[in-house]
Amino acid sequence: MAAHTRNTTAPSQPVSTTPSTAQAKPSFWSWFSEYLNAVIVIAALGCQITFTVIVGDIADPATLGTSMSSSSDGTPPADRDVTFPKEKVRFLIALSWFFFMATLGLAVVAKILFAIGPGPHSSIIGRSSFSWIYGAIPLLFNALPTAAFLILALATSAYVPVVGWVGVAFISLFGIAVLVLWSVLDGEL
Repeated sequence: MAAHTRNTTAPSQPVSTTPSTAQAKPSFWSWFSEYLNAVIVIAALGCQITFTVIVGDIADPATLGTSMSSSSDGTPPADRDVTFPKEKVRFLIALSWFFFMATLGLAVVAKILFAIGPGPHSSIIGRSSFSWIYGAIPLLFNALPTAAFLILALATSAYVPVVGWVGVAFISLFGIAVLVLWSVLDGEL
């Protein structure tokens, strides 16, 4: 007769199908790295587009649309009222380029400095300093591109006033909403 053997080992533990907290919630450094990637892409595109406009020949807002509306005797109509003259528009676009470049430079430096996550510098900085840096850096990375877009909307208002001023209002409201949400969320953390 064959001896019947009995399994005396404990039953296996049930396999959890829900991810652990460490897997479900990414770390701050992981989130910050992805955030910096997005900031770098936005700033790089903004730099490229605005620089192309700066070095190119832009139309004078005062003469925009006047070629079609010249009088019957061939004399051009009087210049229309413009919000900003051509050189002011170029200056506004250049200022927007500067804000995009500052964002790009700071984001790349931050990506390099924080790429490895908390390191030996984290114990030197301290908790309160880290909290201040955590609040200041993302605020700066949100404010600089928003300012660049706001300035581009001002430049647009020289060509199409309604679209430019609606853009200024929308971007301003967006910036205020971000500041309010940032302060509310910062208070909860």
